[in-house]
Amino acid sequence: MVNAKLIFGGIEGGGTHSWIVLMDGRGEKVAELEGPSTNHWLIGMTECQSRIRQLVDDAKQMAGLPQDTTLEGLGLCLSGCEDEESNNRLAAGILHTYPNLARNVVVGSDTLGSIATACQNGGIVLISGTGSNALLLNPDGKTYRCGGWGHLIGDEGGAYWIAARAIKLLFDEADNMVDPPFSTTELKQIVYTHFELQDRMGMLDHCYRSFQKAKFAGLTAKISEGASQGDPMCARLLYDAGFALGRHVSALSRHISETLLTTDEGLQIVCSGSVWKSWEHMRAGFVDGIQPRCDRDRVIAKFTLLRLAVTSALGAIYMGAKEAGYDLPRDYTRNVRPFFTYVQPTPVSLAKVAALTPKTTPRNTPKNTPRSTPLSTPKMRQKFTHDVEEEEQANGHSNGHANGHSNGHSNGHANGHSNGHSNGHANGHSNGHANGHNNGHSSDYELGYAAGFANGQASVFENAHANGAGNGFNCPHAANLLDASSSR
Repeated sequence: MVNAKLIFGGIEGGGTHSWIVLMDGRGEKVAELEGPSTNHWLIGMTECQSRIRQLVDDAKQMAGLPQDTTLEGLGLCLSGCEDEESNNRLAAGILHTYPNLARNVVVGSDTLGSIATACQNGGIVLISGTGSNALLLNPDGKTYRCGGWGHLIGDEGGAYWIAARAIKLLFDEADNMVDPPFSTTELKQIVYTHFELQDRMGMLDHCYRSFQKAKFAGLTAKISEGASQGDPMCARLLYDAGFALGRHVSALSRHISETLLTTDEGLQIVCSGSVWKSWEHMRAGFVDGIQPRCDRDRVIAKFTLLRLAVTSALGAIYMGAKEAGYDLPRDYTRNVRPFFTYVQPTPVSLAKVAALTPKTTPRNTPKNTPRSTPLSTPKMRQKFTHDVEEEEQANGHSNGHANGHSNGHSNGHANGHSNGHSNGHANGHSNGHANGHNNGHSSDYELGYAAGFANGQASVFENAHANGAGNGFNCPHAANLLDASSSR
């Protein structure tokens, strides 16, 4: 039963800013305002509690509510609140220190708040800002995470990671450690301009003496501009970022509840962070990356990517109302904007892909030897939709990425990813994803994750992504990508 007199609050807390929203029992917003950081790791538990109390008081004043009004439920979705024990301690501390602030308090992470805002029964939130992180929430309340380990050992697909790999590529090329798959002339100009460099030695000051992670992350937006202007090396860096983000979802796939996979929208993935502004350049890599790579990875037959249209403080309110046992009216369709849907009509398992794979390619291809025989796995058509680019996306992908899959990734599973992992992802990782990272995932671009996927993931687009991009992915200057890969 709706009780309009009840007031609920929710706070989205970040490392720099926080936002609070108050709603009445009808689900109508009565106040919203911005405040300071509420990350207790940065400001301490006591100061965090004090700022939360002040935010609530300020919001009540904005709503015209008496200061002695007690919230029925208060949800807190704060950065740094990943540990259940410390979350319970924070909630208990607020109830003890400010007993009239709220009758019920629940604390969760900022990632959890994003899912609660967008998805009624759970889903995945995939953050790609300065760093990256992925969290799965199942309908039973269980959560699983992937990534979020910071720029030293993680943050794959985040802005810092993209920028750092671009800089590393330039250093490795100058040291004759690698031959990049495309010209780095434009990329070098972008990096030197951004950091105001005269030569590469000047970069060392930014890396060590005056390191600023935000400065590095800011380079990614300019790399995206380079990709939009048709530079294939910039486009490749963003393809790799998309691939890495897709891998986060694939890594979580083994834990996803069937309930989340069988909705009309498929698996709902909430995308948060500034790097998603470069989606048009990451799209192909993301779809490639979300495909199974490990034995326990699952095929995700359909998924929908969503952007939040509101603050995740609303999700915090929903959590607070649930904690209070109150069914707060809500409309999730107003909270999100879908921007991409992927459909694979015929889900296939790794075992089935392997069974379909011709056994003609030798399992022990010599290292650093590009595959010369064409891939011939049966095509698996895939469907895509996009709320703005539906015709380009559906038609382009049908002749692009999925067609590219016929000679590339999905079909590249044939002689690449699967086939007993013969020449692709695993096979002792001989010619694929890792192989001590010689020909695989990283290898500081040797033949791996960003410098061409020579015998593994994408084969410098030879029979994979650019072959698909040429007919579908709207990848800038696809002909240049093809020319560059074929002349390599």
